Amino acid sequence: MNNSLFLYILLGLLAALATVINNMFSPAMPSMVEFFGSTESMVQGGLMTGMLGLALGQLLFGPLSDKVGRRRPLLVSMVLFALTTLCILPVTDVRLFVALRFVQGFTAAGAIAISRSVATDSFNSRDLLKAMAVINIVNGLAPIVTPMVGGAAVGVAGWHGVFAVMLGVALVLTACCFFLKESLPAEKRQNRSFLATFRLFGAVLSNRTFLSMLLHQACALALLFGNIASSAFIAQHYGLAPATVGIVLAVNGVFIGIGAGFAARFKSALAGVRVSCMGMVVMSAIVAVVLFLDLGFIPYEIVVCIMLAFMGITLTSSTTHAMECAREHAGTASALFGAAGFLVGGLVSPIVGMGNMLHSTAITFLAGAILSSLFALMAVNASRR
Repeated sequence: MNNSLFLYILLGLLAALATVINNMFSPAMPSMVEFFGSTESMVQGGLMTGMLGLALGQLLFGPLSDKVGRRRPLLVSMVLFALTTLCILPVTDVRLFVALRFVQGFTAAGAIAISRSVATDSFNSRDLLKAMAVINIVNGLAPIVTPMVGGAAVGVAGWHGVFAVMLGVALVLTACCFFLKESLPAEKRQNRSFLATFRLFGAVLSNRTFLSMLLHQACALALLFGNIASSAFIAQHYGLAPATVGIVLAVNGVFIGIGAGFAARFKSALAGVRVSCMGMVVMSAIVAVVLFLDLGFIPYEIVVCIMLAFMGITLTSSTTHAMECAREHAGTASALFGAAGFLVGGLVSPIVGMGNMLHSTAITFLAGAILSSLFALMAVNASRR
């Protein structure tokens, strides 16, 4: 049942599991502090361990899928994700909860990494660009939907309602994965020992085009995570109510989705990378002017939305080109892309909090856009060679 529509939808939903795990969980944190009789920082530890699991899990499942195929690791990942989510529901100790959140992230990571690998196996060139566009559109829209679902679930059944919804999502996606056919034939798998499979990281990173694209996207993601980390504080600076922040992030997500979808209209992935780099640099420079001159929230938000649309283009284009370059090790390549994204998210958040929030955010945006463009130029040159 590997028809294009089924694949587009399923792979997009699997790739969005990180948003389901984190964004849906966020509205439940205050009620969990009360339930566990714990501190906010302890409950927030569940967010951190979930992110850590998402990063490390991809580094295991990605290379493993290059050795044994995509379907079996994907099913194992989804079944374990569902079981872990089920185990969280009766928990009464916050420390056990934090530990299980790591396992939850680790198991879900397999589906996220393998979703890009299956797309790479199943589509070539233009069709792969379309598939990545759909995946990134879903990733752009998921942050809009998941917090609202999480908030509604908390209102109905407390924090248990959130994880009950997560369990439902896990079970539905697991059932769908059973209908997914193997996309990596046995003759294309890595014929090496289990430990030797992880040496593929070196082989993939030695590909200059892939490495440049990886660094290009990592720097571009500084714009996304910088915006997420600073939005609440910038809104507060301009006197906006806390509830407005959710609306702002939802609008930003729409523009990321628009950019991701528009990337499929380019003739090639590299063409999309070139256009997006120019757009990110120009718009981040304008954002810097708006923030340093303190021109107000409306001008800031308008320019940020356009900047994030260009970033959406590059998310689709750079992923497509990088996966094309490392097609023979697609699982490992996907794992590296996923882990790098979560690493950037962890690094950028404290950086935008340094000194004057407006200035540090502006510098983060501009530095990310410029570095991203430089690495894209390196990738173009490597591709020519």
